Amino acid sequence: MRKSTVIKLMLLSLLALAGVSSASSPAGDVKEGKDLYEQEKYDEAAEKFGQAQEESPESDIVNYNLGAALYKKGQYKEAAEAFTRALVTEDRALEAKAIYNLANSTFQLGSQTAGADPNSAISMYRESLDYYKRALELDETDRDAKFNHELVEKKLKILLDQMKNQKKNEQEENDQEDGHEQSQDSKQAQEEKGEQKEAQQEQGQQQNDESQEGMDKGEDQKEAAPSVDGKDDTAKMSPGEARMILDAYGQEEAREDVKNKGRARIRGVYKDW
Repeated sequence: MRKSTVIKLMLLSLLALAGVSSASSPAGDVKEGKDLYEQEKYDEAAEKFGQAQEESPESDIVNYNLGAALYKKGQYKEAAEAFTRALVTEDRALEAKAIYNLANSTFQLGSQTAGADPNSAISMYRESLDYYKRALELDETDRDAKFNHELVEKKLKILLDQMKNQKKNEQEENDQEDGHEQSQDSKQAQEEKGEQKEAQQEQGQQQNDESQEGMDKGEDQKEAAPSVDGKDDTAKMSPGEARMILDAYGQEEAREDVKNKGRARIRGVYKDW
């Protein structure tokens, strides 16, 4: 074999090895990852960025891109960790983007735990508010950070109000239980009060019977002795009947008030970001 041929083969081998090395370099992985990310293939993109991160664990750009892909996958905890590692950058613009995405990731983590662990969610909401403030300090024109800060403030207030109402309801239940125990101690007094009430009812019934007896006696004199205004005196109600009607009217009015109050509606606003 000629010497020139051997040299050509050696050069081709070196070029091939250089191509393989370039393709597997962090820069190559990042480029492939960005292409996959733009195609919305977030699983593949995260894998490529992860490979680059293994080779360059301190790279601000690699960690930032990895965080972006993980966020799209809904892995907010891992995304927050990646964005935190990206904050070592000296690039002010990249730092502002990383802190903004870190705020978003922290808020999403809080939203996931709001139902099961409200206290943890409150802590994360407050942490995300601090990150949004830092993002605005780095970029005062960041309208998204300003909007998200206001949105999280509202959600935090709602959650705090829910916690406050829950504690209030628990306190009322405890008070009711205490009152129930006290009512057991005064059971005898209540029974005596009930006996007095029954006696009053019997007395009222006796008065009604007497009134009815008088009305029956007046039936025989109805035609001979009409009332002065031409109306039948027997149509008048006894005091007991009047009270019964008034009580019934009051109960119906109270039910109507409750019904009207139940028509109140709560309106809310929601914006997915």
